[in-house]
Amino acid sequence: MHTQDPAPIPERLYAALLACDHVIIRSTGRAALFDAVCQHLVRDGGMQMAWIGMLDASDQRLWPQAQSGEGWSLLDWIRAPNAAGSPAEHDLASAALARNRALWSNDVATEPLLNPVRERAQTQGWHAAAAIPLHVDGKACGVLSLFDCEPGAFGKRVQHLLLQLASNISTAIEAMERGERRAQGELAAQESEERYNALFASSPLPMLVVDPADGRIVDANVRAMDFYGWDHAAITTRYLHDINIQSPQEIREEMARSLASGRTFQDFRQRLAHGEVRNVEVFTSPMDFNGQTYLVSAIHDVTARRILEAQVHQAQSLMQRFIDQLPGTAFVKDSSLRLVMANQQLGALLQTPPQALIGKTAHDIFPPDFADFVTLLDREVLEAGAHRVYPETFNGRHNETSLFVIDDGAGEKFLGGLSLDITDRYLAKERSAALLKIHELAGELPENAFLSAGLELAEKLTQSKIGFLHFVNEDQETLEMVAWTAGALKGCTAAYDAHYPLSQAGIWADCMRQRAPVVFNDYAGYAARKGLPQGHVPMQRLISVPVIEGGQVRMLLGVGNKESDYLDFDTETLQLLGNDLWRIARRGRLETSLKHRVDELVEANRRLSDMQLQLLQSEKMASIGQLASGVAHEINNPIGYVKSNLGSLAGYVDNLLQIVRGYEAVDQLQGDALAHALQAMARSKEDMDYAFMVDDIRKLIDESVQGVQRVSQIVLDLKNFSRKGDVEAEYADLQSGIESTVNVVWNQLKYKVNVVREYVRLPPVHCVASQINQVVMNLLTNAEQAIPEHGTITLRTGVEGDTVWFEVQDTGCGIAADKQSRIFEPFYTSKPVGQGTGLGLSISFGIVQRHGGTITVKSAPGAGSTFRVTLPVESPLSPETVA
Repeated sequence: MHTQDPAPIPERLYAALLACDHVIIRSTGRAALFDAVCQHLVRDGGMQMAWIGMLDASDQRLWPQAQSGEGWSLLDWIRAPNAAGSPAEHDLASAALARNRALWSNDVATEPLLNPVRERAQTQGWHAAAAIPLHVDGKACGVLSLFDCEPGAFGKRVQHLLLQLASNISTAIEAMERGERRAQGELAAQESEERYNALFASSPLPMLVVDPADGRIVDANVRAMDFYGWDHAAITTRYLHDINIQSPQEIREEMARSLASGRTFQDFRQRLAHGEVRNVEVFTSPMDFNGQTYLVSAIHDVTARRILEAQVHQAQSLMQRFIDQLPGTAFVKDSSLRLVMANQQLGALLQTPPQALIGKTAHDIFPPDFADFVTLLDREVLEAGAHRVYPETFNGRHNETSLFVIDDGAGEKFLGGLSLDITDRYLAKERSAALLKIHELAGELPENAFLSAGLELAEKLTQSKIGFLHFVNEDQETLEMVAWTAGALKGCTAAYDAHYPLSQAGIWADCMRQRAPVVFNDYAGYAARKGLPQGHVPMQRLISVPVIEGGQVRMLLGVGNKESDYLDFDTETLQLLGNDLWRIARRGRLETSLKHRVDELVEANRRLSDMQLQLLQSEKMASIGQLASGVAHEINNPIGYVKSNLGSLAGYVDNLLQIVRGYEAVDQLQGDALAHALQAMARSKEDMDYAFMVDDIRKLIDESVQGVQRVSQIVLDLKNFSRKGDVEAEYADLQSGIESTVNVVWNQLKYKVNVVREYVRLPPVHCVASQINQVVMNLLTNAEQAIPEHGTITLRTGVEGDTVWFEVQDTGCGIAADKQSRIFEPFYTSKPVGQGTGLGLSISFGIVQRHGGTITVKSAPGAGSTFRVTLPVESPLSPETVA
């Protein structure tokens, strides 16, 4: 029991008490008095519930007489466990009656005497309760019971006022009983009809009087006639079996129980006059009249309540089935954080039936630390009124819990929660992160450190305490120990070899023997265990997996001593990590080997490029050697007539100098000597054919200049064609290069072929001009050699999109179809021995290919050949591909 210090008394309570005093003064009957007092205390005084019960002198049981307030009816109080009972201390009211003193409770949730009504009190939000005895002649005869939703509502000043009210009610009861005793003599003399009328008239419920001998209805009040639909004459001809949906035998047994026990309460289904069936509660007690015993029954129609209860039950059942189907644990807690609903999954998790969890707090269910954690979060969410999602771990499982506040519409707040088991998702995420971490470490650590780091991750992910990793040698018979985790080495004093045969390995190597993962969750109980040296860490559980590649076991990976059994997920995790560790280690080895091989190939390619450049230059020189005589002849022709012209010019110069000296001598003479000298000079000029000589000198000089220019052009073309080391790509005039090459080989061409040119304007082409000139020369030389006696070589150029092309067409003997596929092979030639190296077209093909172009041929025996070279305007040449 708890009391509070005096607090201010609400004005509405004063008003209610004043109204009660007026009622007490004016009341002439208990029922009206009790009803009015209860109504005023609830309606005017702010109480949530008020009821008055009186002690039955015959059976010493407390029976409710009046009630007011929402939540329970008068009949609910009668049906409540121990509510209608003896003065023994079954509840607060009976305890107050037994102790003959007022009892106060400001904490309904913890008061043991309120157990019978606690569930309803919590539903209605009652927090404080009071039970005040009523007295007649100094003896407790009844109780005034009150409930309030305000904690601490019954302070000392309120207690004092309520005690005074109870005293006033007791005084009124005593006055009424004195009046009743005075009227008893008069009532005894009155006819039974008047007694019945008085009884039935004062009852708010339908009432029947039944003869227990045959179940005949002998009397009924107005409420009963209205309810059943028969008038007094009709209803008094009916029997109980006419209205009760029961067999006659069951009706007789029920009447016998009522007679034997003195009072009964029973649920029935009764049929009305128009055939409708209603659910009723019947309170029956025996009554003696004129020496005969009858049964008096009060009937309460509960059909609407039964329907509502069925709907509520259906809704609760539906809600329970709904939360039972949710994918996780679901619950609802009240404002005191006690469970009011829990689903099957929560019960299964806690290994407790869900109904057994109702009313319990987190501290009643979970270990203290976890209960404190849960309670703190629950309170934060309930006070904040906001939805919250948070992770939690319980019994080794990872959960994601959503908490939210539920308002019941009457101001009461509840806490709802749904917790999903995300262990698999959590572990999968951790495993994915570990796999990513392994790939990150691959580029940072050397092989041994990388494998050790991966092994530590495997140990952590499987919640193990030891880990080991072995390579399997190529013979598949011997093992190489590569790494142990720090946990495996901790406390280990065993000596071990880095290399040892498979036949001596323990059962951890069974994964290799079986070529499949092995799991031992009871290592100590495995009879065939072996292979652990003295001083090795004791084993409780073990997983080992093989990594297989190319049909052979390459690596063994194992972990052990997890605190709980290993699951399939652990095996899958270990296998995935093992596969990745081997794949990355294998790739690292291959990359190292490949790097060495690439370095070797780069060096070989460099040497090959040098050789290819030398070969290209050699082919150029060989071609120039073949053309040397022709080039020499081309140079000798202009040099010959320049030399001849210089001889003639030397004679002309001597004659001219002689004439000049004669005129110099004439300048010194006078008179007749001068005239004779001039005549002699005129004869000398005539003898020298002076006019012809002057005219011929100009012609000889012009011819000599032309010859020198011809020689200069030949030398320049030859230099452009054959220059060595010119491998820089630049934009060049392709047509100009073709013409330069024609000039170089012209002496070889001019006696056998006519050269026809069909050019179009070409854009500058990005290329190595000297290499393209080499291609042109090779094609021209081949074309000239393919013409037996005399023919035509046609040179064409063209543009197609972002490419240019040129063709060399001859009217020679052509190429057979079976040879066309080989003409670009190195050292292949159809010419007689000594007339070709077989490298011309091969080198040309390589040059064009490096420029990103193509070289094709169209030919038929006797129809000549056409070689077309197509080049991109913007070539993909780089310093590596030019050479």
